[in-house]
Amino acid sequence: MALQKLAVELDETIRQTRDLVTSINEALNMLMNKEFSDDDARRAATNQIMIGLQGQDRIEQRCANITTAIELLSKCTLEFDEKKCDHAWESLSLDELSKPEMSGISARSPHGEVDLF
Repeated sequence: MALQKLAVELDETIRQTRDLVTSINEALNMLMNKEFSDDDARRAATNQIMIGLQGQDRIEQRCANITTAIELLSKCTLEFDEKKCDHAWESLSLDELSKPEMSGISARSPHGEVDLF
């Protein structure tokens, strides 16, 4: 049950992240829309970006709380098989998650320009 709750909370974090990106995308669309005056576009875009930034703070809090929950859950486990857990991580397709040497690498790597796709 605890792992199912974790999965639900991660799905919600995904949804909130998607909403954040949608808000920023809408701001960009407003800035590029020639039907708006420059002042109207900036005002509307600023509002959308502020909404997105508020979402980022919420997502950061969620992730910190999920990390705490995982740490507490790991202490509750009666039978823990490290090899099975390692295999679960190794089977993931994202290198940053599946390869221990790459874990958290994006936080340590210099970032260039944003790549929008």
